[in-house]
Amino acid sequence: MQLMLLSHRIRFSVAFAVLFCFVLVVPSIADENQFEEQWTDTISWIREEFPSVQHISTDQLTQLLAEHDNITLLDTREQEEYEVSHIQDAALATDANDALEILGKHDKDRIVVVYCSVGYRSSKIAETLTRRGVPNVFNLEGSLFQWANEGRTLYQGDSRVNRVHPFDDEWGKLLDQQYWP
Repeated sequence: MQLMLLSHRIRFSVAFAVLFCFVLVVPSIADENQFEEQWTDTISWIREEFPSVQHISTDQLTQLLAEHDNITLLDTREQEEYEVSHIQDAALATDANDALEILGKHDKDRIVVVYCSVGYRSSKIAETLTRRGVPNVFNLEGSLFQWANEGRTLYQGDSRVNRVHPFDDEWGKLLDQQYWP
């Protein structure tokens, strides 16, 4: 009888553990897959919309920043977004005219990397800059959301921060919730 009770308790414990995993783990795996799928779709959409724009990954940008000092970073989001956080030393350029004014203060051999929240607005400005004859222009693929999601350093002025403006509730789904203000 005791062996039978022990067997029932073991089966109950195993069933409870399986149910617990199903309720807690499976949804988080599904959420992670949906998150990755949203990113893949977004990046594909941006590349289709702006086929002439050159892209650079967050890893490539990190390497460039470590090895070169002739890089101009342009944050193409709005002032309100920029004030929450940005990549260190990035200049705010909300449109192509702002970007051209900033670039006019530097030599023409610089590497120009533009970013926004996910890459759409920055791709649009990168396309315009390239059409206007600016060489070496790249869009940061995944932009600031990807940068933050990878745990890379964010700044508000000269201070390190851990927040990013989510743009809105829909696009903010691509930003890990821990970075929301």
